[in-house]
Amino acid sequence: MDPSGLLEITESINKLPGSPAAGQFILCRRMTENELLQACLREERTAQYELVRQFGPRLLTVCRRYAPVRLDPEDILQDTFVRIFSCLDQYDQKKGHLWPWMKTIAIRESLKKHRLTRKWFLQSQPMDNHPEAGGPEQIPMPEEAELILAFIRQLPDGYREVFNLVAIEGYTHDECASLLGIAPGTSRSCLSRARQMLQHQLVRQNVYDL
Repeated sequence: MDPSGLLEITESINKLPGSPAAGQFILCRRMTENELLQACLREERTAQYELVRQFGPRLLTVCRRYAPVRLDPEDILQDTFVRIFSCLDQYDQKKGHLWPWMKTIAIRESLKKHRLTRKWFLQSQPMDNHPEAGGPEQIPMPEEAELILAFIRQLPDGYREVFNLVAIEGYTHDECASLLGIAPGTSRSCLSRARQMLQHQLVRQNVYDL
């Protein structure tokens, strides 16, 4: 895709459904995932807009969870779609649906963007006897979801990233440690501390215990 065309598509993120300019998205007939993928690979503009329309809101939620309050999640989302469109020909349908693949890109772009704004640092902590995470924790998401998201974004950098990866995305501590360049024990300690901090905030706001 030529740079000017890609810029036009990614700028449309600011015009996702619900905005005054959202009408431009109603251009594409209902497609199967494979049809949408093939049309995007042919660089059909309406299909590219449709991809943004379908997956943009969910990817923005992912970016918001990883972005500290000082970063704009929509900037990260634009970088994510730049990466998605640039690497779409590398996507292997045999390995699963588009959404997990795109979510992984959003996570990696969020972490990369964050590291460019600060020097990555996590203090090494002694390994605590925390249980290994075997999958996402069942964190309730009631109508106070926006409040919880705000608390997650306010966590210290390392705690927030570990909490997102392990408690929400379902990475193991070994996987999280490899992705962040830290020790598994540090991942366990950070998760424990992050949960304590969130629980404290939620109890203060009379929401509920984690």
